Order: sequence, then structure tokens, then C-alpha cells
Amino acid sequence: MGGKLLFALMALLYAAGVALGLKAPEQLAETVIEEARRLVESIFTGNPLELALRIFLNNARVALLTALLSPLVVAPGLLVLANGFVLGIALTYAAGRLGWAAALAAVLPHGVVEIPALLLAAAASTSLGAAIWRALLGRGKARWRRELWSFAKAIALSLLLFAAAALIEAIVTPALVSLVRRLPPL
Repeated sequence: MGGKLLFALMALLYAAGVALGLKAPEQLAETVIEEARRLVESIFTGNPLELALRIFLNNARVALLTALLSPLVVAPGLLVLANGFVLGIALTYAAGRLGWAAALAAVLPHGVVEIPALLLAAAASTSLGAAIWRALLGRGKARWRRELWSFAKAIALSLLLFAAAALIEAIVTPALVSLVRRLPPL
């Protein structure tokens, strides 16, 4: 399966996760939100650059996890689905308390960079996992090296995108949410 097709598949899985999260039962949503709140409290410092670094490290950890799970082939896709699910829950929660404009302002500025970075890492990890299995089964050993190089380039690009997204999330997103919350409702 080609890289573009795997990326599209990851995007569909992410969208499905968001859709499921938007419809999650309230009790499950509250549990997920409480866990997310603990994570945010553990990384929030008040210093935007330190916060950006912590956000980046958290996202880099997710990219590493997709890479480590690559031999399981379907695991990166399941991780993408789960991330989308959490976003769907978070959007519903935030929209209920702040309105949809503020909820989207809290996600979109960095999300337009961060989500493709996650999808790229997951697609590359899935492709690598498939190449590992082909090599182990004696098919496509020559392709293995090419796949590993493609994987390394994709992960490097993902990390660059995660760094940009972290800076946006720590600096731009809070300012935008603050601005949107001061606007009169439509």
C-alpha cells in the first residue's frame, strides 16, 4: 500500500475517531476529560516556551510509540483512531462550556499542523511494519532498506511539524481562544 493511500486511511481513521468521540457517552467523556486535565496540569508551567517543549516531547513520544508498534501493523491506525476519539470528546466538552467558536479556536490553529504530523508518523510506521513482515517472510528484503529510509524521512518531517504545532499551541492558540471568548455570540 502506497504512502498516500496509507495517509488517507489514517485520515479516515482519525475522522472516525473524532465522530465517535463527539457521540461518546457522557460518563466515558468525563473520565477521558479528567485524564486529559491531569496531563495538561502536569505539563503546564506558565512559560510558553517551556510549555511548547513539553507539548513537543509528548507528541514526539506518540510518534515514537507508533514506530515501536509498527510491527503490529494495525496498531498505529488504532492509535490514530484513539487520538481522534479523544479530540471528539474534548471538542464536545469544550463546546458545551465555551461554545463551538472557542472550542474550535482551541484546536484548529495547532491542529492543522499537529494532526497531519500524527497521520504521517502513523502511515510511515504502518508501512514500515508491513515491510518488516515482508522481510521476515522472505519477501521484499531489498525493499526493506528503502522503506526504512522513507520511514526515517517521514518521522523527521513529523517531528518538525510537531515542533511547529507545539509553538503554535503554546503561544498562538491561548491568545486566539482569549480573543474568541471576548467576541459577542453570533
